[in-house]
Amino acid sequence: MPTKLYKIGDLADIRSGYTFRGAVEPVADGNVRILQIKDLELDWQRDYDALPAISWEQRVEPPFLRQGEIVVAARGNRNVAVVYSSDIPVVATSQFLIITLRREEREIAPEYLCWVLNHPVTQQMFNRSGTNIQLITKAALLDVEIPIPPVHTQRQLIELQRVWQEEDKFISKLQKNRHQLELGILQKLLKDK
Repeated sequence: MPTKLYKIGDLADIRSGYTFRGAVEPVADGNVRILQIKDLELDWQRDYDALPAISWEQRVEPPFLRQGEIVVAARGNRNVAVVYSSDIPVVATSQFLIITLRREEREIAPEYLCWVLNHPVTQQMFNRSGTNIQLITKAALLDVEIPIPPVHTQRQLIELQRVWQEEDKFISKLQKNRHQLELGILQKLLKDK
C-alpha cells in the first residue's frame, strides 16, 4: 500500500523571516544572531558564533527561531532546508521561510521533513520555474505534497541520511589525501630528475 501524501499546509504553519529596514550592521557585543542566505555556506548549525551579531533595536520582540523549526532558503540557487537545533537567539532574515510543525497533526519528525525538502525530487519541483534565481513562495511551499511514513520509518531514513553524510565526508577526505599523494609523487619525480 502506498504511503499517503500530505500537503505541508495540512501539517505545519509557515512564516517569513524578519524584514530588516536598511543594511544590517554586525556589532561585536550584539545580543541577537542573524541568519542570512550567505551564512548557509558556514557551519552555523554547529558554530553559531559564525553568524553575525546585532543589537536588537526594533520596536517588536525578536522573532527567534525555536528548536525543531525548519528554516528554508526561499531565495537563491540553493533552496536548502535545515532544522534549527540550538538555544542561541537567532533571527532568520526575510530570505527564509520558517516551517513550524503542528504537534496535533500526524506525528512527523522535523528532520524527516527537512530530508524530503532537500531531496533532489523535491528540489526539482522548486526548479521548474525556469529562472536562474529561485524563489519559493509561502503558497508554493504550503502546497508541496510529501509522503508521511510511520515515525520509526522516518527515524530510519534520518539515520540513513546521517550515515550517508558521514560517508560523503570520509570520501571527500580520501580524495583530498589521494590528490596530495599524487602531487607529492610528481614533485618527487621532478626533483629526482
